[in-house]
Amino acid sequence: MENILEQQRRYHEEKERLMDAKTKEMLYKKSTLREQINSDHRTRAMLDVRKTFVWSFLSDRMRRDELAAISGPNEFAEFYNRLKQIKEFHRKHPHEELMKARDNPSEEAQNLVEFTDEEGYGRYLDLHDCYLKYINLKGVEKLEYITYLSSFDQLFDIPKDRKNAEYKK
Repeated sequence: MENILEQQRRYHEEKERLMDAKTKEMLYKKSTLREQINSDHRTRAMLDVRKTFVWSFLSDRMRRDELAAISGPNEFAEFYNRLKQIKEFHRKHPHEELMKARDNPSEEAQNLVEFTDEEGYGRYLDLHDCYLKYINLKGVEKLEYITYLSSFDQLFDIPKDRKNAEYKK
């Protein structure tokens, strides 16, 4: 089991890697709309991963106990023992595969967003699915698609008595 200080070091290293990858992603010049959209999603995913780091289990008490163990009477023996454990861990788990995956992402990893053919990879908005769900609702007058497009965003026209729990579903 790795100690608290090593976990903190690893989290800081991962945070720096994410910041470096995010910076490279933002500096890379995008030539098409597809590349721009995918880049935005990758940047957002990296930001979300960075926000999910949990520091709460690294309490002050645990850190104090860890420092007391390191600074005891046989501190050099403890230091070399922990150094040996860290080297064994890195020998068993090299991060070369991670670096290869970052440098050469797969096609699936590159296309993070799925659009229909009608949407032109984000240039247009396809509301056919929403329209089909709307016309299948009970108690709603049947509209043509063009009429639906001109009125689908006017939610204020719906009476308050119809906005109940069933409406929210």
